Amino acid sequence: MMAAPKDPEKRLDGQAYEAYAPSSDGIGAVAGYNSRWQFLKQYFTSREGWIGDYDYLYLVTPNIWPLNKRYKDYEAPFYGLNDKVPIVLTVILGIQHALTMIGSIVSPVLAIAGGAFYLDTTTTEYLVSASFITTGIATAFQVTRIHIAKTPLFIGTGLLSVVGPTFDIIAIAISYTTTLYANGTCPTSSDGTQQPCPDAYGALLGSLLCTVWIQIGMSLVPPKTLNRIFPKLVTGTLLLLVGVYLIGNGMQNWGGSSNCNGGTGYYELCPNIGAPKPLPWGDPKLIGLGFSVFATIVLVEFFGSPLMKSASVIFGLAVGCAISGATGYWSSGQIEGAPAVTFLWVKTFKLSVDGALILPLLIMFICQGVSTMPDILATAEISGVEIEGTAFNSRIQGGILCDGLGSLFSALGTAGPMVGQAGNNGVIVLTGCAVRPDLASFL
Repeated sequence: MMAAPKDPEKRLDGQAYEAYAPSSDGIGAVAGYNSRWQFLKQYFTSREGWIGDYDYLYLVTPNIWPLNKRYKDYEAPFYGLNDKVPIVLTVILGIQHALTMIGSIVSPVLAIAGGAFYLDTTTTEYLVSASFITTGIATAFQVTRIHIAKTPLFIGTGLLSVVGPTFDIIAIAISYTTTLYANGTCPTSSDGTQQPCPDAYGALLGSLLCTVWIQIGMSLVPPKTLNRIFPKLVTGTLLLLVGVYLIGNGMQNWGGSSNCNGGTGYYELCPNIGAPKPLPWGDPKLIGLGFSVFATIVLVEFFGSPLMKSASVIFGLAVGCAISGATGYWSSGQIEGAPAVTFLWVKTFKLSVDGALILPLLIMFICQGVSTMPDILATAEISGVEIEGTAFNSRIQGGILCDGLGSLFSALGTAGPMVGQAGNNGVIVLTGCAVRPDLASFL
């Protein structure tokens, strides 16, 4: 049976209860079984293996009185990195981690494809799919942590440190293409509407392949040295400026789309004149639609259950899509016409290198290499592992190297650069599950 140490300080409905915590004599350890086969048989054929003693009601209980009265001082059981989690809980939390990643995977791609290079719908759909594929592969390496033979180096942190597209590339891409459209390198129609510029995207990919090596090289430098060379005051200021830029761009999109803010021709109305119900930028209907998303996220954060809170952005997007779909602001034609299955290199781009991109990309990769360290520290701390010493420095090295190699592979797969993200830390805190093998395979 699973161990359930008593804690008299915790009470449920006024009665002392036993909080489950995986231990060496339970399903969290394989050593007690005569063979791996016996363990797997026990794991997949028993109630303990499928359901366990976890209080699933806690995950779906809203933070509203009196529903939350039962869990006022409740602390969810904590699962360490290598503990075995019941199969049902693995599926639930695996889906939760995947949902948490969706917004951060899709948003940078849509911002670059639509707001910088003005790529057509089919190409944008492909880039979103490519980002999902490369993100899954890079995250698998990050979580698994692979040792490089005959060296002290690793690829990955061995923690639930997910890897996804970076938002830092958005400002660089938009600034770059603004210049290209202004000097005529990228095509513009007679009415001033920007046309798709896939060759410029190919130049971005080629430049990424040339500059990502600086982050790979940074993984060989001790973390303390990196902090001395690139102090947090400098990198933090740069990241703050990127965030300020993204806020401004986000506010423009709230008004309908950054493309149609002062746009002409095809983008005279939002999101464009070909939409089912195009409206001028800043129309109250568009503002209200955006506010419905914002309000939903806030309400879920305040009153939602643990599962809902960790996926608040997804709930916000779902409400916004439901309202816009019901009121006729988009049709299902694009969804029905999308391919059921796709893979990398279904679409390709002409690779080139543009000197105008080299310095900004070098700075971006340096900032990412330094800024990923506190994210790894936070993940390690909430996962209950050491946060200093040789083992922790090894996780830092593996995380930076995995980010660099992930960006390299992603660029080869026609997607954008990658960076370690801390968004899933909230899922770990809310659910008390830092298990990597089961959730990594589900992701």
